[in-house]
Amino acid sequence: MLNSTNYTIWAVKIRSIFNVHGIWEAVEPKEGTQVDEKQNNTTIALLYQAIPENMVLQITNFTSSKEIWDTLKVRHVGVDRVKETCLETFKSDFESLKMGVDESLDVYSGKISEIASKASNLGQTMNDKKLVRKLLSSVPEKFIQIVAVIQQFVDPGAMPFQEAVRRLKAFEERTKKKIKEKDMHDKLLFCNEDGKKKIQ
Repeated sequence: MLNSTNYTIWAVKIRSIFNVHGIWEAVEPKEGTQVDEKQNNTTIALLYQAIPENMVLQITNFTSSKEIWDTLKVRHVGVDRVKETCLETFKSDFESLKMGVDESLDVYSGKISEIASKASNLGQTMNDKKLVRKLLSSVPEKFIQIVAVIQQFVDPGAMPFQEAVRRLKAFEERTKKKIKEKDMHDKLLFCNEDGKKKIQ
């Protein structure tokens, strides 16, 4: 359901639903094509179900799903000046983003993806090269080894963002496993030493 703060993710989900039903062309018709009436009516019906009742009353005068979609977009994304301000905010958030020492890689990569998605919805595309560069330069020191390996043996500019996340995650899991094994080994040594002292 659309609300005052979730337009970006709402639009992504609705577009996906429309694509599954093969009706997205009612919202963005191809040049020179006529919108099918049944597709248009289906799209409007689905939009009505995905917005609050008070908003439905405000758009009942529109007869095309494109008009409804554009109205919702303008209302939530705003005019150009607001759009520029939002983009500047996203850019600033993106540049200042750093992964916390105790933060999980999933949560941090999710933050990067969320900013990229919001910027994309405003017409500013952040390509994989930019996202990968940001990820590799803003993770904590514990990832320094894998970052160095990636930069030395792989072209980060040609690597998909999710591939970079996967490599860092695999490294993180291996590191956690080694730390866990070392802790177990240290505990066993301590127990053995303690046992020897008691025997003496």
